Amino acid sequence: MKLSHLRDVIAVAEHGSLRAAGRQIGVAQPAITRSIREVEQELGATLFERHARGVRLTEIGAAFVRRASAVHSELRRAREEVDQLKGRNVGEVAVSLSTASSLSLMPSAVKAFRKRCPDALLKISESFFRPIEADILAGAVDFYVGPIDIVQVSQQFTVEKLFDNRRLILARKDHPLANARKLSDLVDAEWVRPVLSGNNADVDVDLLFEEQGYDPPRVALHARSAMVMLLVIMNSDLLTILPEQWLDFPLLSNLVAPLPLDEPIAGVPICIVRRRDMPLTPLAEIFCDLMRRAALNYVHRRDAERGP
Repeated sequence: MKLSHLRDVIAVAEHGSLRAAGRQIGVAQPAITRSIREVEQELGATLFERHARGVRLTEIGAAFVRRASAVHSELRRAREEVDQLKGRNVGEVAVSLSTASSLSLMPSAVKAFRKRCPDALLKISESFFRPIEADILAGAVDFYVGPIDIVQVSQQFTVEKLFDNRRLILARKDHPLANARKLSDLVDAEWVRPVLSGNNADVDVDLLFEEQGYDPPRVALHARSAMVMLLVIMNSDLLTILPEQWLDFPLLSNLVAPLPLDEPIAGVPICIVRRRDMPLTPLAEIFCDLMRRAALNYVHRRDAERGP
């Protein structure tokens, strides 16, 4: 089985169509069809079944693609790593960042990376750790930067803490509770719960109230979109709780404000998470180091703004 076979199977699986896969990778449809047939003959199993709009993976096909994707990613990275060790900063870096990391760390890191490695392709996705855990293990994502509960991370990963974080309770600028200083002032408030991942402890408002001995607050709305959540907050009396980095976005800081609570609300630390058994490529290591520097600069700036 050749590398091109794996490439073709993965492309068809991703696009759900032989024609679309061929367009994406620049291979004629008959050649794609022949490649798929050769793989199925070698395996003695059917990988795809046809339907009205294209093809879909069989159960066996889905299992094969999971393994094939990991192999294909590692082979591509091996080829790129050789080029990079020879002094050519070419290839891909795929990272996944939380919204907080994107707002506070990504802009300066990307700017520096583009200046240093202009011929490289940087792929950035927005996520929390759990949804992309398997992608890191499969090699589809080089590393993750964002909030994570370190004690719950599998030993398959290396976790590097960048800084401890803080959360804020946000409301529209003229909110009736804009001057609230204690959590007890908010027991009758209604809330928006961000549901931006399947397991996002960093915005768990129920836990915050329970830790202080209060009943869980009334959650009036679940928002699976950051845009929906912000629009609701700006146009209602609902409150929400988010990492402080959200206020680094100038447009948002002009429309919402944190409640001036006397006690800061601890957040989950911001960390870098990567595979333990495989080093980053030189190019990925460059971007990882730039994220470290961005985090260090962020902490210095934040501490200076807070004062002694």
